[in-house]
Amino acid sequence: MKHLFLVLFAILVSMGSGNAQEIKILTYNIFHGENPNKPRTPNFQQISDLFVLLQPEVIALQEVDSLTGRHLALYPDSVDMIKKLVQETGYRGYFGKAMDYDGGGYGEGLLVKKGSKYHTLKLPNPAGGEPRVMAWVRAELKTLEEFYFGGTHLCHEFPENRKAQLDSILSYAETLDKPVIWAGDLNFEADSEEYRSIPSYWKEAGSEAGNLQNTYGKPEAGARIDYIWYDSRKFELVEYKVIDVPYSDHYPVWAVLRLKKQTQ
Repeated sequence: MKHLFLVLFAILVSMGSGNAQEIKILTYNIFHGENPNKPRTPNFQQISDLFVLLQPEVIALQEVDSLTGRHLALYPDSVDMIKKLVQETGYRGYFGKAMDYDGGGYGEGLLVKKGSKYHTLKLPNPAGGEPRVMAWVRAELKTLEEFYFGGTHLCHEFPENRKAQLDSILSYAETLDKPVIWAGDLNFEADSEEYRSIPSYWKEAGSEAGNLQNTYGKPEAGARIDYIWYDSRKFELVEYKVIDVPYSDHYPVWAVLRLKKQTQ
């Protein structure tokens, strides 16, 4: 535990005071609120404390449960995870249900300091498998600049699903009237056809930072499948990190972006 606090303290020190136009982003697959290293042990308090400590403007969460039966083994009562995180962290929250599961819902979550126009985009599944969605919000900074932020969890079974889901996300992003950032557990690696299919003006923070650390599994025997993508015509990368905490089978992925000054 002492090691974890030292790691997080180092991250906070490296962040510095920042700039009002800088946007701190986190994406995290939270394994439905359970610590996979300690079965039937909730990870809620650790992840909510992490969010309060790091204070990103926007957080994308994957594998989020809402009022499911399996939570009865983890919590005294079935839990709406996003509602509980809102209560504990002070963020505003949104749950985008991908599917019914065990008496409740399962899907994507967003935590946002300030936002509006929360909505869920249903994603295609041409090969079948689990339903997938993307949760969206129009987020607002203290400087009143606005941007769209989306969080998703793409298909883990079929490449044709992932490709169709990516096409849907990118097509939708082009219709939005503010700069766009999107993130999540995408279930493909950087050498995949899916990754290569993304247009070059979309930049992936880890690759741009030259940090190819695994985001899933063990650091030495895992995979890099969790990403933060941004429109490089609108943003520039300031910082990127994979945060080494053992609360899920994934690691939180962190980036700081800066809005570019737009010429008239």
